[in-house]
Amino acid sequence: MSDYVPFEIQIEIFKKLPVKSLLRCRSVSKPWKSLIDSSDFVANYHFNHKQRVHVRYVDSIHKVAITATMRQYRSKAEDEKYVSIVDDDDDSFPQNEFPIVVPSDVRRLGKFPDIIGSSHGVLCLCAISREFCRAQLCKTKTFVLWNPSIRKSIRIRLVPDVLINEEFETVVGFGVCPRTSDPKLVKLTYISSSSFTKKFMRKCIPRQVELFNLSSGFWRSLSMNVPRKSIELTWEQVCVDKFIYWVAFDRTRVGHTIQKKNMILSFDMTTEEFTEIDLPSNLANLYNGCLLVSKLCTSLVVLETEYEPIREYCVWRMEHGNPNTFTKLFVIKSPFESLQIKTVHDFRKTGEPIIEMLLVNKDAQNAVFVYEPESEEISDIGIAGGGLSCLAKSYIETLVLLDK
Repeated sequence: MSDYVPFEIQIEIFKKLPVKSLLRCRSVSKPWKSLIDSSDFVANYHFNHKQRVHVRYVDSIHKVAITATMRQYRSKAEDEKYVSIVDDDDDSFPQNEFPIVVPSDVRRLGKFPDIIGSSHGVLCLCAISREFCRAQLCKTKTFVLWNPSIRKSIRIRLVPDVLINEEFETVVGFGVCPRTSDPKLVKLTYISSSSFTKKFMRKCIPRQVELFNLSSGFWRSLSMNVPRKSIELTWEQVCVDKFIYWVAFDRTRVGHTIQKKNMILSFDMTTEEFTEIDLPSNLANLYNGCLLVSKLCTSLVVLETEYEPIREYCVWRMEHGNPNTFTKLFVIKSPFESLQIKTVHDFRKTGEPIIEMLLVNKDAQNAVFVYEPESEEISDIGIAGGGLSCLAKSYIETLVLLDK
């Protein structure tokens, strides 16, 4: 093809190929490999990305052994498994399941690392370790960026957190900038609630906002347009287009108590600006419950539920990035008493929630289902875990990290 087709047309043909075919083309010739590995091609790869669902779960295996005294005993082994499910627009979703080859960088994080988020085909995983730094206890986080489509991962050693002295807390956000395809980590430090006083509020927060770009490989501090000191952040986050969203609280001290108002904090990865997003009054003033954030197609969704017992999730969507457009879409309910909702992990391409439920039986297993909002029915996708939670995240096939 290279002898008869102009190189410009070859580029357009490559853009329309799926990821697996592109990886094969890299081994055909050096010019093709150089083209596909280039940062410009990775950023401008316009193939109609296939969506998949990444599922991690614990497979509990019951083993039976016979001892020398001929007595039988049982033991349970827990095997951590990763699978990928192709998210088509039809009903074949539960059947298209493929095992994932887990890279050594992810394995070195230990068992059950936290999955911070998913953005532009890249999963961000995190493990926490504790070490002594200058005679005081520090908390260090190691991050791994992993693109399952191209089987590539990159390990990032995060700078140590603020000392564990109950004065400050740290949260990290993750996203891939859609304009440059550059993965970013945003580290935010805020005053902990135990130190939230008028006197302490006048103190300077050390390294309040730091930004890591994978392309540069180093951290830099942001000093303009940083969040207010009264804002408390959570690790509950999602990346939608060019924005990273966190569930946050605006705190006010009244006497000896702290009053909190729920809100959303966003970070624009292109302009590097923070924005506070107000929630509808019933969500902002939610007392005995919690909020989750997720992505539904190209929109931010907020999920509302009670702490205990979790019987249902109310799904709210914000249209076109406008906080005045929050609309309640539907309510996720368990159709059976023997199934209790644990959490909502993500949403399918068709808009159906992917939920984790607890099977109330002697084994108390967790299982992953797809919920149909109109019929209020659930579909078992055939994945059940042990006592520890399952985890499911949607991602699309991209070439991000290929040029790193």
